[in-house]
Amino acid sequence: MGQDNFTHTVRCKTCRTRFKVQLFESHAKNLFLVDKRDWYCDKCKKTYANNQTAKLSQAHQAIGFPELTGTRKMITWAEKIRAELINKVKYLKESLRIEDADEQEISSQAFDQFFDEWRQETAAKWWIDNRKMTVRDISQRVETLAAAIRKPTD
Repeated sequence: MGQDNFTHTVRCKTCRTRFKVQLFESHAKNLFLVDKRDWYCDKCKKTYANNQTAKLSQAHQAIGFPELTGTRKMITWAEKIRAELINKVKYLKESLRIEDADEQEISSQAFDQFFDEWRQETAAKWWIDNRKMTVRDISQRVETLAAAIRKPTD
């Protein structure tokens, strides 16, 4: 049996223009979505995405990350992904509890090296391709870097 689709008229949050959207859930769920979701017409959606991308790009440049290269759509998506991944690294770094001062210094250096590796990645495609990176993946890479820092002194 085919899925029903429902057409609803919504208003753009920015310019208040009315436009139609098609939703494929139950009618009751659609009505909830129509009422609760922020809708943007195509023109305003593009402007909103560009503004959000610019804000993320500025925030990333403030912490030393270069501007991304690629198509406009790829850059928009990659900036969101990069923000999420940077938040994962910050979460991991803040959640570590290291008592030994030497280990704390090694950990800090490893995280700095990790961020330096990421700062080399300027292609939006790389960030998109690595969007499924988990905290565990990040932790393993940081541990590898920490082991390499420890090795010369051992």
